[in-house]
Amino acid sequence: MSDNPRLLVVDDEEVICQACRRIFSRQGFQVEVNTDACEGLNCALRDDYAAILLDIKMPKIDGIQFLERLRETKPDQPVLIMTGYPSIPNASAAIRLGASDYVTKPFTPEEITRSVQRIVGERRSKQAEAPTPADGQLDPQGPRSEEVLFLDESWFRLELDDSACVGAVLPGLRGETLKAARLPRIGQVVYQGLPLAALTVAGKPMVVIRSPVSGVVAGVNDALADEPALVAADPCGQGWIACLCTTRFEEEVKSCKSRHVLLVNADPCSADAQRQRLSSLGCRVCLAGGPDDVTAAMRDADCGVLLIDAASCGAGGPELVARVNAQSPATKIVVIASARDQSESDYRGHRIFYYAVEPFADNEIADILDAAFRPPEPHPAKAHPARGGSDPIGSIAITNRNGHKVCLLAAPGLLRRSEGLGCRIGQELLAGAFPLVMMPGEANITASAVLKAAGACDRVMVLLAQDSGLLPGSLSRDTKAEFGMAPGESVVRVTTLAVQPDSVGGLAGLDGRTTAALAGHIVREMASY
Repeated sequence: MSDNPRLLVVDDEEVICQACRRIFSRQGFQVEVNTDACEGLNCALRDDYAAILLDIKMPKIDGIQFLERLRETKPDQPVLIMTGYPSIPNASAAIRLGASDYVTKPFTPEEITRSVQRIVGERRSKQAEAPTPADGQLDPQGPRSEEVLFLDESWFRLELDDSACVGAVLPGLRGETLKAARLPRIGQVVYQGLPLAALTVAGKPMVVIRSPVSGVVAGVNDALADEPALVAADPCGQGWIACLCTTRFEEEVKSCKSRHVLLVNADPCSADAQRQRLSSLGCRVCLAGGPDDVTAAMRDADCGVLLIDAASCGAGGPELVARVNAQSPATKIVVIASARDQSESDYRGHRIFYYAVEPFADNEIADILDAAFRPPEPHPAKAHPARGGSDPIGSIAITNRNGHKVCLLAAPGLLRRSEGLGCRIGQELLAGAFPLVMMPGEANITASAVLKAAGACDRVMVLLAQDSGLLPGSLSRDTKAEFGMAPGESVVRVTTLAVQPDSVGGLAGLDGRTTAALAGHIVREMASY
């Protein structure tokens, strides 16, 4: 958001104010907070804001009285209501007074971001004819940082407007025909490690692209609808997929890595061409002019992959490999050879990661980089035999660090003790030293059963496999009342976690990476309330 719009947060809970400041400052907003409703009202009447985030229950004046006073002079000011108890009278009064939306506490960064971005986008659309992120026509506004960070094959780069431009450098696309790109929707919430987009490849299964960070989709690359091949031809340039308003950046950036490459090439012309192609694939390239420069370059640059141009290094190339093996055994060495090169046996006499013949000509280099940098695929989660068989799990309850009792109710067939998502959730909770109770059997997901659990716990999460038209493994979170329950104090303790099912309607067919990411998000949700 290049114009740095202003937000006002009015809530008597300091923790809510600071959470909103943290979330929206990262997204380019100027955030003002006020724990005194009267002082907040004075600010709202005096100054202009893109949106006001307003609590309902506050001392002195409540949110409804605040809105009534505000509407006397500012009838069009966008206001987002934050409430821990969305009662019917309050909801009716807020709608009558023109509230734009409401979120239920405790809300996630994704929930409040989605509401604020929608409100701000609608207001901009009314004020200007130029396309905005809300119109779905957003183009990246140039990098704030040249560094591209990767989560497996997916990447992101921070833009000047504080959004994250995201995409993927995909292996296995050499010579393939990309027929279509399935892009996320504007306003859709995406989570780190879970599906973001997908490519249809002629004669092959759909290629799913996972999001490198969590956030709300602010714009998509509509050019991919007509030319999906851009994802393979220029993945970190014209083949970008979406722009996100990030919601958990400081937490999630720790699991993303740069692709640092040391390129050894004594031929200035071919070195420059190779460097440009590596950069277009998201690599941070350090160039060494010859074998003598490698030791100093490896010391100065934290490079996990060494690319050696065999033609320019001549007879000294194999000797360089032997020296690097001795000095830095963990470095992965890739030899780039020409079709005429006769030195393959000399190089293979030492430990190398890969010997590639003209990999830049046919884009094999993208596959090589993926193999060099990709971490091992998570093994399917399986419990120790002594800890139980393949019994179904109806619920998992923990007491988290905040002293809150949190219960995860699972629809029948979704969780099993010894395998898949249920096993992975149990392993992560045990690794975090959370006291937990797994109830065997199948949970009864009815209004009365959910209400009963809500009456006994501080928070109930209901896990469902639910078709929402998204990619398999996608996660949707909802705190609005469901299951036919009437509004009440217990209802606001219930959160629905709906996962897009696999092809047979369950979760067992999801791959290991998706299952691991889902477990991580569910455990975080249980632990952080």
